Amino acid sequence: MFRSIWIASAHTRDFLRRYMPTNVALDAIRTRPGLKWGVPAMLVAIPYLYAASFVTVLGRVS
Repeated sequence: MFRSIWIASAHTRDFLRRYMPTNVALDAIRTRPGLKWGVPAMLVAIPYLYAASFVTVLGRVS
């Protein structure tokens, strides 16, 4: 039983590591040629976090 849970966990991690968009983007940014995209990615993250905070506040008001 423990072995089958371990194998299922390993396959799930492998699938998520390969195909989830966030992981693919992070892997691309962390490579040597991708380092030039680190700062623009952070600049895009700032408005995204602001929008998420704004939507959270809207959800609490109504």
